[in-house]
Amino acid sequence: MKYSRLFGRDTVIPLVNEKNEDFSYYSSITIGGQNFTVDLDTGSSDLWVPGIQCSSTQCGTHNRFDPAKSSTFVPLPTNFSISYGTGTVISGTKGQDTVIFGGISITNLTFGMALIDGFNSIYEEDGILGLALQNGQISNPGIIQRIKAQKLLNQTIIGFHLGRYKLKNTDQSFANLGGTDANAYIGNIVYNNLINQTRFPGSWMISLSNIQVDGVSIEVNSPAMIDTGTPSIIGDTTQVTKIYAMIPGSSSNNGIWSIPCNTTKIVSLVFNNISYKISPTELIRSSNQSGSLCLSGIQEGQYGVWVIGAVFLSNVYSVFDYDNLRIGFAESKVL
Repeated sequence: MKYSRLFGRDTVIPLVNEKNEDFSYYSSITIGGQNFTVDLDTGSSDLWVPGIQCSSTQCGTHNRFDPAKSSTFVPLPTNFSISYGTGTVISGTKGQDTVIFGGISITNLTFGMALIDGFNSIYEEDGILGLALQNGQISNPGIIQRIKAQKLLNQTIIGFHLGRYKLKNTDQSFANLGGTDANAYIGNIVYNNLINQTRFPGSWMISLSNIQVDGVSIEVNSPAMIDTGTPSIIGDTTQVTKIYAMIPGSSSNNGIWSIPCNTTKIVSLVFNNISYKISPTELIRSSNQSGSLCLSGIQEGQYGVWVIGAVFLSNVYSVFDYDNLRIGFAESKVL
C-alpha cells in the first residue's frame, strides 16, 4: 500500500503482528547501535530490554544489550524493579544511551537492562517501550516526553493501525509517529478528553459510557484505560456477566469466559456517544478450546477500571495526543 504523506519529521513505524494472532504487536528500535524489538505500550512508562548478563532461560534467545558494544553508554548506579498487571516482575540495572525510535535520535535516554525477565519466555519481542504520560520508574523523563520537550515533531501524537490478520491476512500493522494516516481509517477521528483520576497516574484514561451487544446497551459509566500493550478487554465482573448473558452458548470456568467459536454477536464499546464495533473474529482470542467453545477476548478483572486492549484497538484507528491530552478513535480500514 501507499501511505498518505506525513509532514515534517512524521514517520511510519512498521509493526509486527505477533504470530498473526491479532494479540500483540511490536516494532524495532536501536539502543547504542544495537537492534531490539519492543512492544509499544501505552499502559506503561518505561523502556527496558534484556541485559547481556541475563543468563536465565527467561531471556531465551532474545537480543540482549551489551554495554561493551556501545561507545555512548553511561552506566547508572541504581537498579529497577517493575510489576505489571499480570503479576510479572521485571528487574535489573539502569543505564543511559542513544535511542533511535521512528527515525528520531534521543541522546542520553535512561533505560533498563533486565536481569530477570518474565515476559521474554512468552513473547517474541525483546522488551517494552512505555508510552504512558507519566515519568516511569526507569525512564525519567520517558522517550515521548523527551521528544515533546525538544519539539522534534510538529505534533506529539502517535496513531496505531493494528492489523487484523484473522480478518484479512494481508492487513498491515503500523504506527504513525507525529501524524495520522487518512488511508488507515473510515470517516473522521473523534477525540475523547482524558479524565482526572488518581489510581493510575499518567495513564491514558477516558470515559466508557456503555457496552452494546447487537445494539442492546449495558450501562457502564466507568473509567477505561486504553492500553496498546494489553491483548484483551478486562472489565467489571457484574457487567462482563451481563455481556455473556446476551451471547447464547457462553460459558464461564472459574471466571474465565468462553464463547461459541461461530458466534455472530457484535459487541460494541461506546465512547463519547459513538459506538465502535468489535468484529466477532477479533472477539475470539484463540482457536477451539473445548468442543465448540473458544476463549473470549473480554474477561473479568479487579482493577476498578476497564482495561481496553487489542481486542478493541484492532477494530479502530487510535490516536494518542500528548499535546492536547486526548485519545481519538475512527473505524479502522482493512488494508
